[in-house]
Amino acid sequence: MIIGLGFTFLCTSCSKSESEEVTGTLSPEQEVAGLQKIDEITQGNYTFYIFKKDTGNLVVGYNDVYIQLKNNTTGQYVQDANLTWQPRMHMMDSLSHACPYSTISKVTNTNTVYSGYFIFIMASDNVDYWEIKYNYVNGQDTLAQVADKPTVVQPTGLVRYTSFKGSDNGFYYLAMVNPTSPVVGTNSITAYLYKYIDMYTFNPVTNYTIQIDPRMPDMVNMTSPNNLNLTYSSSSNLYAGKVNLTMTGYWKINLIVKDASGTVLKGDSITSTTTSSNIYFELEF
Repeated sequence: MIIGLGFTFLCTSCSKSESEEVTGTLSPEQEVAGLQKIDEITQGNYTFYIFKKDTGNLVVGYNDVYIQLKNNTTGQYVQDANLTWQPRMHMMDSLSHACPYSTISKVTNTNTVYSGYFIFIMASDNVDYWEIKYNYVNGQDTLAQVADKPTVVQPTGLVRYTSFKGSDNGFYYLAMVNPTSPVVGTNSITAYLYKYIDMYTFNPVTNYTIQIDPRMPDMVNMTSPNNLNLTYSSSSNLYAGKVNLTMTGYWKINLIVKDASGTVLKGDSITSTTTSSNIYFELEF
């Protein structure tokens, strides 16, 4: 059952220090052209506009989310908004937990658009649901705090996210970011890797290696040449590599995760008797 997406404001105040909008090359509407709006939430002095790049559905795994914030009193979009958010999964047994997620930052070369990401680690259903709290703070003043009603998080068809217990007994969460539209030839492949600390804390993992071995199970497990394993980039906080897809069809991207010392935490090498790793991503085009 799909649970409706909506928001309820918990509190609203105003601040004289809020910035005035500076006229730029693009209008606020043009700055979000091509994005899909998830929702707009209005109460009191502010309207929050929430967007995604794709169909607008939140899914298990990586989700990029974009925000605009409008001051309804001035009619202007806020340029210097200090925005934070907090995801929570509410469980049937009254327990709750979070998931890996980023801070919110201004999108480069825009005046009014902010972005961040969630890595949802499970889907919502009739009983267990996600809630997201958004906060707009200016100095010491909380200008708006928004609590999301139950949020729909859908399962994905192809595997773009996996979690596992490593050989070090740690729990890890690995989510593919790209490619979203693979093509024949060399594709950039990127992913985020997080480690569980506690129910509300997931820390990004740096300086590990994610080995890849792309195979086509429907083509006698054919592989491809010239692939590049994913390594950590401190500039993007992503793991990045290259995957060579030599033809269209279904590909299983077999994975092996190694720590900084080269110890295998999870994953199997493909051999004549082992046709798939126990952790993998999937692509089909």
